Amino acid sequence: MKLNIPCLNKRHNQLIPAKEIFDFNTTMPHAISCTRLPDDTVVCSSQVDEPGMQIDHTNTNVTDFVQKCTVLGDEKELALLFLDIRNFTSFMEQRAPYDVIYVIRKLFVLFNDSIREVGGRIIETMGDSIYAVFGLESDLQKAVQSSMDASLAIFHDLEVFNTTYAQSYFNLNFEIGIGLHQGKVLVGEYDMDYNNHLTVMGLPVNIAARLQAETKELNNDLLISEDAYRFLENMNVSTPSKKVRLRGITEPVQVRLMGNAYQRKPGNDDMMDYYLSMAG
Repeated sequence: MKLNIPCLNKRHNQLIPAKEIFDFNTTMPHAISCTRLPDDTVVCSSQVDEPGMQIDHTNTNVTDFVQKCTVLGDEKELALLFLDIRNFTSFMEQRAPYDVIYVIRKLFVLFNDSIREVGGRIIETMGDSIYAVFGLESDLQKAVQSSMDASLAIFHDLEVFNTTYAQSYFNLNFEIGIGLHQGKVLVGEYDMDYNNHLTVMGLPVNIAARLQAETKELNNDLLISEDAYRFLENMNVSTPSKKVRLRGITEPVQVRLMGNAYQRKPGNDDMMDYYLSMAG
């Protein structure tokens, strides 16, 4: 079985010979998975594709036994979106679990379609919240514009859902809050169980999460940081702007109020604890 050999040290842009990663003088498994830690330590573990497989190591090139080494992630500039369905906890308290699950699945399918249509990707969903990123396959300017396009599409999705379903069956209108930001983050495919799960972390993620929470304080359902706003194609100088202090962020953040006031005052179910854990 032919395997990829040395790994690329992305910090120093140098190729590391396989012999420096693993001691090939010992009996080796036929596949080795290596991960480079932030301190440049390389940790390797063996993997067997088929139980009981017998491998003849005689006269075999040692490079056939090493998989490509991967770092924990790559730095990339992305646009970040956090969304929360307002006052959903009160809806959960008043309705049967089946109704709650049906509504949240229906909304998330609609929102996911709008996000994916412009090249975005949902990183996490939890309860009534969504965390998505844009720009994995595009430049930052397009990513920010896509995050705004997705946001506007999501508000339209919600309006249609309220008109055609929520008002008729539940006599209510669901509302959402969205926070948008951009910045350099760490993108990697791993989770606590070492499965291939896309994770995006960094300070900009924290800021985006807190911007979403700030929508209830400013009574505006769509906030975007000034850093992200300047990448939009059609900027409007008359768009309201405000400097806010966000929880846990040292410097104040300039934001643009791009949305509308809530029909009713948002409750306290913005899941801040979840945002904190998800943002890292």
